Amino acid sequence: EGKAPEIKEPVKILITGCVDSPFLWLEKRLSKIEQLNAHILVDREKKSITLKTEEKDFYHTSIIGVLEVHPDVAKIGINNGEYLTNFEMADLFKMNRTLFENKTVAMKLVTELQRFKAKVEKDIEQSDNNRGDRKLLLAQTVESNMPEKFNLVMPLFKGQKKQTIEVEVYIRASDFCCTLISPEASDIMKDMSDSVIDAQIEEIKKIAPNIVIIEQ
Repeated sequence: EGKAPEIKEPVKILITGCVDSPFLWLEKRLSKIEQLNAHILVDREKKSITLKTEEKDFYHTSIIGVLEVHPDVAKIGINNGEYLTNFEMADLFKMNRTLFENKTVAMKLVTELQRFKAKVEKDIEQSDNNRGDRKLLLAQTVESNMPEKFNLVMPLFKGQKKQTIEVEVYIRASDFCCTLISPEASDIMKDMSDSVIDAQIEEIKKIAPNIVIIEQ
């Protein structure tokens, strides 16, 4: 008597997480799957590793691991090309002082930015030979109390260890707005991209040697 339980179709499982997600899933669930019916796709351009089990089943499981830039990198504005006024940069540093190698240095930078002064010297050379040829040269020199370099400590990718990186302050000549540049962070991120993915592939091979791994 009574109403029978509602019959529901199986559910596709699709999980996206940090780059080590496929390995962590396999580490706990390997005994539940048939390795020869699963595969892994590696896309280095997208910095992703995708595990698919029951590959012939419509209701298969997909575990996607992505090497994603850490939100702190975007929050502090490293290498994003966005220019801020000295007051905006000071507020940015004040709200993110935990990212600095030394909080005292962070607050000192805030004070210096709030008191930003620039002395500009311009040398103009102009010539005209009365035959239609004209030359105008402008040389601009800026002296300021703006700090040039400092260190930040943060993970560059989600799920990865913190790195100490050197950051430079670039000043735009036209309006003296600032942006943050870090060649070191750029180099580390490029090197880490392949090394982290290679490390994950090796870990997967150790525990699941029969799962085919395909580079896209």
